[in-house]
Amino acid sequence: MTKNLLLLTCAAGAMGLMAGAAQAATATAAATDTSQSATNVTELVVTAEKREQSLQKVPVAVSVFTGAQRDVIGINSVADVTNFAPGFTYDPGNVHAFIRGIGRTSVNVTDDQRVANYEDDFYVYSPYGLDKSSLFLSQEQIERGPQNVGGRNAAAGSIDMISVRPTEEPYAEIRASVANFGSYNIEGAASGQIAPGLQVRLAAFDHNQNDGYYTNVLPGRPSEGSVVHEWYVEGQVDWKPNDKFEFWARAFTEGWNNRGDAGSKLGFDDGSWNETTFSDANAYVGGGLFVNPNYGFSAPNGNPSAFAAVQNHNNAIFTANALSATPNPCALCLVDPVVTHVTLYTPGVLNNPSAADPFKYAAPVPRTVKLNNYDDFNYIATYHGDGFDVRYIGGIQGYDYYLNDPGDGPDGQTNVKSYTLFALPGVSPLVVNPLVEANYVEDDWWTVHELNIQSTTDAALQWQGGMFYYFQHYNQPYDAFDPDQPQLANPSCVVPGLCGIAGGGAPANPHNNFGYFQYKFNVETLSPYAQATFKINDQFKVTGDLRYTWDDKWGTENARYISFPAALETPITIPGAGTFPLYSVLGANSPSIDVTSAVICSTGIGVNNLASASCTKGPLAPGVKSAAVILPNGFAHRDLGITTDAVTGGVNLQWTPTPDIFTYARYGRGYESPSFNAGQVIAAPASKPEFLNAFELGYKQSFGKGLLIDLAAYYYDYENMETPFSIANGGVTQSLFINVPKAVSEGFEAEAYWSPVTDLLVTASYSFDHTSVLTGCSGHVSGAGVFTATPGALCLIDTNDPDAVQPGATPFPGQTAGATRVQSVKGNPLENAPENKFAIDVAYTWHFEPGTLTLSGAYAYRGSQSSALFDRAYNVAPAWDDVDFRLLWKAPHDKYEVIAFVKNAFNTLQYTVGAGGSGLGGTASAITPAATGFNEVSAFELNPPRTYGLEVRYKFF
Repeated sequence: MTKNLLLLTCAAGAMGLMAGAAQAATATAAATDTSQSATNVTELVVTAEKREQSLQKVPVAVSVFTGAQRDVIGINSVADVTNFAPGFTYDPGNVHAFIRGIGRTSVNVTDDQRVANYEDDFYVYSPYGLDKSSLFLSQEQIERGPQNVGGRNAAAGSIDMISVRPTEEPYAEIRASVANFGSYNIEGAASGQIAPGLQVRLAAFDHNQNDGYYTNVLPGRPSEGSVVHEWYVEGQVDWKPNDKFEFWARAFTEGWNNRGDAGSKLGFDDGSWNETTFSDANAYVGGGLFVNPNYGFSAPNGNPSAFAAVQNHNNAIFTANALSATPNPCALCLVDPVVTHVTLYTPGVLNNPSAADPFKYAAPVPRTVKLNNYDDFNYIATYHGDGFDVRYIGGIQGYDYYLNDPGDGPDGQTNVKSYTLFALPGVSPLVVNPLVEANYVEDDWWTVHELNIQSTTDAALQWQGGMFYYFQHYNQPYDAFDPDQPQLANPSCVVPGLCGIAGGGAPANPHNNFGYFQYKFNVETLSPYAQATFKINDQFKVTGDLRYTWDDKWGTENARYISFPAALETPITIPGAGTFPLYSVLGANSPSIDVTSAVICSTGIGVNNLASASCTKGPLAPGVKSAAVILPNGFAHRDLGITTDAVTGGVNLQWTPTPDIFTYARYGRGYESPSFNAGQVIAAPASKPEFLNAFELGYKQSFGKGLLIDLAAYYYDYENMETPFSIANGGVTQSLFINVPKAVSEGFEAEAYWSPVTDLLVTASYSFDHTSVLTGCSGHVSGAGVFTATPGALCLIDTNDPDAVQPGATPFPGQTAGATRVQSVKGNPLENAPENKFAIDVAYTWHFEPGTLTLSGAYAYRGSQSSALFDRAYNVAPAWDDVDFRLLWKAPHDKYEVIAFVKNAFNTLQYTVGAGGSGLGGTASAITPAATGFNEVSAFELNPPRTYGLEVRYKFF
């Protein structure tokens, strides 16, 4: 974990920097000391790899944003940081960071972050706090490449968020802002010395946005997208009783109660709803376990095109009507259910409004997000010995996160309130109430303890060592349910005797779940580390570091699968009358079915998952501690756990040919422990650990005080990349972790800060990142058309295109057309790794007798990026660009400031990550045979549309 600080003194001025290695991390204690008015670049002494160094002598690629720089350019959101940091992307919906194509790609908590996040050297689970203003964060730092000196494993790099610290002199400031979409915020801070050597600081904010970016076309429903009420309160203490000892601590509490923020609606879904397929595993929450809500549009009073498509499909099988008697019951398997009537929430909304307008959608139930008990206490104690320093870093943090999710993807939207299926005379018909909901919960807390000892002399040999300890506990239940579908409450048992009740019955399902997936896990990490640097002469230095990491993950998982559509189309023959589908014979008495044991024991998926003779036997898969048992409540339950260790480290050679030129060659090895796809009770839930061999060359040069450039070229050898992958299991789409044996990330990055004349500053960054899967698909096809993969090959089935017929598909030769076929993903890019990124900001300051005025304009460009190993159009978000403007007025002596801003000035669609593709079995006008390719649609996450506002800041003293 390396700490690097760049002070960019703009028209907003420069931050104060306290001398000393221990004080470097608190360089912005006087965050409001912005008295300098010249716009220039200033090189500072910074803390790097826990040591005091010049920024231009730090042997690593790092982007740093100070409070002053962020105020001038307008870097006040994670999206802004993403624009200006080379090689960096961020998924705001899942709070995942990626550096050079390396990042966490799953919401499963067992999947560790590849980018380690720190708040004042204390490890935190996500970089959510990056959007705090300069009143709270003095600087933000994004360091690229494996980190092995202190902290937690970080194969991709680290994000460091450094707080504004208490001041000796009294200080108090208040800030208020208003913006469009009903946004208003207030922030305040005060600090000072209350006793000799004892300084304190209190700060708080209240952030609000009343109107969302996305309008619900169903009357009476609220808008969504960044609608938020978020509050935060923190306190700090900084105590220096003597020259030998320092103690700093922070505590905060925070909460959300809103329809926005992480996990909220952040984008739109293109394409048509699937209105012609009764059950579609890719289309909606609980796909394959529950019915398609938009199938109701195929009623005579629904969407005429959907009604005609279903009728034509059925009439192609039966020349009379779809329910005529037939001596061939199997033909009924091809007949779609007949909807006799649909009730809509709003007449006239018959298809996806997002297809025509990205900022309109239809959803009867709003998506809501809450964060409770988000609390923190962390501290740093430092002892200055004779020739060495001892630092102890510790703390605890946790939160309870709740997401009510009415659905993702194109069929997560609907205007269907209910629809009725055909019933025989005298039978009460089955009414489908498709208003499903899904609740996602993260109850998470962790504690960190780190001891670091390092030399502080001027000797040629510098050394340091330490021990890092981490413990985390989390509970992550996810349940999907339909409160209005009574048939779910008392399911039948698909495999008598394997549903939890002796005698063949299934336990009651009081919450009307059709899916319940939950796991509780503990994580423990212990990592000793050491580093030594030897100065050969004034031009050459060599540094080596070594780290040992021991990881232990253990816990339990529970799952239950209740299928509503599984039996509805089963043919039933009534003597003397004919053969009919079950839903028309039983109507409202049609059953739901507990298919938990069937899903767990599916061939090739459930091997050894269930302690029953009906499941295939064999050795337990890695990470599985016991075969599952069905509990009396119907849940499949089992124990999981895995322990791994690894030795990592690195070496770098530094060459300083002149005082203004610094170059380095660096090698680092990164490691991440195995991930579990827990909560589903699948056969092989654990992945193998992954490793990264990173090679980097860097060049840094300062041209006086007017120009600073940082260049880096890198090559990453990525081994056993862990990534979640969708599989189709008995009509249910599930996810499991796979390892990609070999991948590569290679590229070039540049950052420059240029002040050609006084009061003019140009800030620019560029990155080129080429990523690629290197492992291909190899094997052979038997005479029966069965494909067998070569050991170590990577042969995958795209659940959005199982027959590999979409443009760009690469099926292995010889497989039977029209059937499920494996593909190669060799040559495809890694997830969320745009090949090109560029950003530039130009700021100029005018000086007047009553103050200064700075105008800043920023432009950013990002290339296209994919969200899946299958680099197909439905997984790719297009390239985009952005233009922002900002005016900053500063009164004399920085007594007050007024800021006017407009972001995304030209209201462009800006995609945060790659698209989430879905292959649907139909549209609003056709049933799509799988052999000819599914109906491919995409879900996109967006940055906000055009926003504009005004902010006022006032300093009392």
